[in-house]
Amino acid sequence: MGYLSKAHGIRGELMLVLTAEFSEPADGTLYLRPRNGGAVRAHQLRGKRLHHGSLLVSFEGVATRNDAELLRSHTVFVSRQSLPPLEEGEIFLSDLHGLAVFVGDKAGTEAELGVIEDASAPAGQILWTIRGKGGEEILFPAVEAFVRSIDLDANIARISPPPGLLDLYLCQ
Repeated sequence: MGYLSKAHGIRGELMLVLTAEFSEPADGTLYLRPRNGGAVRAHQLRGKRLHHGSLLVSFEGVATRNDAELLRSHTVFVSRQSLPPLEEGEIFLSDLHGLAVFVGDKAGTEAELGVIEDASAPAGQILWTIRGKGGEEILFPAVEAFVRSIDLDANIARISPPPGLLDLYLCQ
């Protein structure tokens, strides 16, 4: 849903930068993952408030600025059950992890590109991180014009990027 950008004040509050489409977390449990990718841990939300247009949150057991600093830059998740229901044709970005990606052309030829390792929307546009067959990291803008289909049951995503988009990653 977002990330904790910085500590605020001396009572353990943190600024939560939202990157999801819903406005703010409901009361309850939030899940935090350290920036370095360590283990995800549950934290009980103690409070939330707006302060000069920013959302500040506090957690049980986080009472000082020093405690809050330890959570700085953590990614914030919510449980799937607390999310609103999906509209027809929508999927969760987390459901893309592990999908095999196939590149196709207008002639109908396909080749396996790699596997989706991450999907995020850092600037409002969905970006896939694909681990290529040769081990390379490929950043792919998953815009509607480039994504032909996603089949979660078959664990496959099919793409048709414009010429040259993948050349930087595949020319080794």
